[in-house]
Amino acid sequence: MKSERRHDLQTNALADWLGAKINLVQSNATWIVGGLLLVLLFVLFIFIRDNRLASRESIGWTRLQNGTNAGLVAVSQQQPLALSNATRDLEELAREYTGEPIAAFAYLTLGDLSLQNGQAQYVLNKTAAREAFGEAARFYQEAAVHPASSEMANRALFCLGKSLEWQLKINQAKDVYGKVEGAYRPDAEARIRNLDEKNTEAFYKQFAEWQPKQEPTRENRYGEVDFELEDQAAPSGDDVDAALQTLVGGSGEEDSAEQAEPDGGEAPPAEDTKADPAETDAPSPAAPSETNPDSPSESAE
Repeated sequence: MKSERRHDLQTNALADWLGAKINLVQSNATWIVGGLLLVLLFVLFIFIRDNRLASRESIGWTRLQNGTNAGLVAVSQQQPLALSNATRDLEELAREYTGEPIAAFAYLTLGDLSLQNGQAQYVLNKTAAREAFGEAARFYQEAAVHPASSEMANRALFCLGKSLEWQLKINQAKDVYGKVEGAYRPDAEARIRNLDEKNTEAFYKQFAEWQPKQEPTRENRYGEVDFELEDQAAPSGDDVDAALQTLVGGSGEEDSAEQAEPDGGEAPPAEDTKADPAETDAPSPAAPSETNPDSPSESAE
């Protein structure tokens, strides 16, 4: 009996507890439902935000890749307008993603493009090359100050040293090389040793003053040729006829007769001259044209 009584008392206590809890839930149902909705909305907000961030980051990496490809093609094919457009797009990308890894990679890419462009322009246009090296140094400094990783910072510093070398800022380049750590440290130390050699700075200065050999101009190649052809008037028709008659050896009397007949006139009479006995063996002026009219050289003889 005692065990059954204890069991009944425990059952009643549990029922009382459950009833109290149910009453509590029923009295606070509005607050409980509101809390569940808040939790659900918070989870939904986090999910949407992460999706948007992932989409934005994906778009940024795509823009970085497109800008890099366009810039490399422009540098290799020497297209200043295309290079300017690619540089502008990458700078806008770096500003939009300030403080994020995409911005650091954009600045590093801009430095590489400017450095390569300066090297390609150095022989042809030293002024444009120096401007490109200055831009490269600025972009590398941005990448080194806000890098995406320590490796990127060291790479940016190493490339910054190279851009300073091309600007003949030897001491500054050595100072920058001295700050390089990690995997780029051996290359930086090798550059420092190379810059410490006496003939290195002299070579840079000599190379900076070197100018490509100028191709000969039009006047130099054809100095003895008179190109003022417009001052030489063409011969008239009468001059050509006279030259032909002189070359063939004709007297011009046949031409006069041919010109007179179409006009209704009469040809001028031939003069009645007696041949000189000393000239009986000499051929008449018209003889060569009758024997061989296509050979003016014989009449000339």
